[in-house]
Amino acid sequence: MQFSSCVGGLLLSALLVACGSSSNQSSGSDADAGGPKGTDGGPGNIGPDGSVTPGADGSAPNGTLCSVASTGTSGTLLSGTLLLPAGPTVGELLISSAGSIVCAAASCSSSTGYAAATHIACPNGVISPALINTHDHTEYATRAPETLPTTRFDCRNDWRKGLEGFAALPSVSSTTDVATIAAQELRFVFGGATSVVGSGGVGGLMRNLAEYNNAPLLEGLTGASVYFDTFPLGDSNGTILTSGCAYPSIEASSSAFSGGGMYAPHIAEGVNSDAENEVTCTSQSTNNLITAKTSVIHGVGVNANDVNVIATAKSNLIWAPRSNLSLYGDTAPVTLYETMGVPISLGTDWLPSGSMNMLRELACADSLNQQYFAKRFSDQDLFNMVTANAAAATGFATQIGTLAAGMLADVTVFDGTTNQEYRAVISASVEDVHLVMRGGTVLYGDASLVSALNTSSTCTALTICGNDRTVCIDTPSVTLAQIQSAATSVYPLFFCRGKVPTTEPTCVPYRETYMDGITATDSDGDGVPDTTDDCPTIFNPPRLMDNDNDAGGAHQADVDGDGVGDACDAKPLDSTAH
Repeated sequence: MQFSSCVGGLLLSALLVACGSSSNQSSGSDADAGGPKGTDGGPGNIGPDGSVTPGADGSAPNGTLCSVASTGTSGTLLSGTLLLPAGPTVGELLISSAGSIVCAAASCSSSTGYAAATHIACPNGVISPALINTHDHTEYATRAPETLPTTRFDCRNDWRKGLEGFAALPSVSSTTDVATIAAQELRFVFGGATSVVGSGGVGGLMRNLAEYNNAPLLEGLTGASVYFDTFPLGDSNGTILTSGCAYPSIEASSSAFSGGGMYAPHIAEGVNSDAENEVTCTSQSTNNLITAKTSVIHGVGVNANDVNVIATAKSNLIWAPRSNLSLYGDTAPVTLYETMGVPISLGTDWLPSGSMNMLRELACADSLNQQYFAKRFSDQDLFNMVTANAAAATGFATQIGTLAAGMLADVTVFDGTTNQEYRAVISASVEDVHLVMRGGTVLYGDASLVSALNTSSTCTALTICGNDRTVCIDTPSVTLAQIQSAATSVYPLFFCRGKVPTTEPTCVPYRETYMDGITATDSDGDGVPDTTDDCPTIFNPPRLMDNDNDAGGAHQADVDGDGVGDACDAKPLDSTAH
């Protein structure tokens, strides 16, 4: 989406300047509430120098999640519940001093380097691959989320250029200011992410997977980065076509794939035939932009025939539900994509109409799944959208996105005290993020853990939601104070549990044809009564494109005409089976 033009120790510090007034934050819990505890089998001690000594039962002090069980000379050992490819496992993650995973298993005691590693014990911790944001216009994080009109748009050039009877939204300016872009990246880090496919980036903090041949922004990854293409049809001028492919300049496949990495074009962003036509024109043999090296961004205006094109090509979908819903009142038919075997990953899109971090985007996807998609996706499915699937969609699945020997140690530790396993990630708030590592380097975490794992002078103590944290800024020529200052004029860097981010765009489907949402007679809130709905439990509203762009939009998508809608048809292209 784009508008046109370490210091160690437990130190208490002021709240982030960028977080504005205290009304934007909940009080959280004090990191050492109740004072230091003894070592008589209960919670451990917080020493005067900020070090943490576990209790006799291996537990951490009150208010903290992990403890420094032992201090080593090389490498890191994390113990807790690991979210491994095969499923959650109580075990150990051994990270080398070079930043790669040596072992991820129930026990790593036989691995080289085990005895020398600093051991961080997280008995109630959930150790996850760091999250990956597959889509954000990072250089447009110059304005807070928009107050959008209740009338939803039909396609993206409607709000960009004020076409088809709509008024354009105010323009948002891009920036090259390091502190402003770093602030957007820090929002993501606080939410447990370490990689982003961003249209702008700075060295340090997040890996920016969309910068060609720029090793400092890939932060140690090898291989070609993602070609992030906002206007694959050359339609930045607002060209709209309901048929034919006479767009200003469709991207040549020779250019799109010349770098050898994944190609991520914005396609079918809208609900009318204008949006659907983009699939037709980018998939033609003369253009051939939808391939196994393509990750389609948005993919909203599609039916089963269009998704079949994407699935047959073995392309991926990058889903941005919050931004889609706030602008169009609808989002990609992800149950259809899932049925047809298209891998799905999540992206925030951008700050003006999307989520401020990946935890908020996950919350949106989870809410839709629970209320509108008949719980089609398991917790593991949702988790994969921000880890393994996201790594595959960006072309880096052999290096990040899973916890396995040989992978780079992009790792986030979440609080699993209340929410266990995958749900610890899906339901997390920023205070549930206790450690974030990129390639084995600590970016952020509990003050005691950062003190034990990182002695860099670029690390600074701060308080987040009443908890002692430390953040390590490795972006050249910018400090945390400068990032805070830049964020103050735009948007807070975080919000605490129970506080909906200020002016956060909606994650509730809404258009003039389904204004009432979920009711007793419309259980999926798509405006079609259950008695006549061809997918009564899965949201699939009649869209303009489903009725040849007729304003009546009376038909739900059912390509094979068997009376079962595309969204819930197990065989959406076979009229004899469903």
